[in-house]
Amino acid sequence: MRQAVAVVAGAGAAVLGALILGEYEFSGVLPLVMGVLFGLAVAEVMTWVGRGVTAVSSVAAPALAAGGLLVAGWISVHHRHEAIPVGAWTAAALGAVTAVVRSRSARRRVSGSPHAP
Repeated sequence: MRQAVAVVAGAGAAVLGALILGEYEFSGVLPLVMGVLFGLAVAEVMTWVGRGVTAVSSVAAPALAAGGLLVAGWISVHHRHEAIPVGAWTAAALGAVTAVVRSRSARRRVSGSPHAP
């Protein structure tokens, strides 16, 4: 049950982030920063709400991060009827990689932590 709530919270973070980042242009180094921070934020929210990392959150976090960044890219250009910018695809790839790395480091830390008495 907690993992389902974590996925919903991650989806909420991805939607909110997409709405905010969609107001910016995906050019220069901004997509690199967006991707890393967005992937970290989504994975962290899911880890915090789920109180750890499971196989579900390890798959959902990168998917939600990449999806949120692609939606943000679409929002940034939809009124001009253009394709999703390359910067958004780059940010999505970086966001997914960052979420995977964050999930793996959290899983390693949780599995190596001593058990509570």
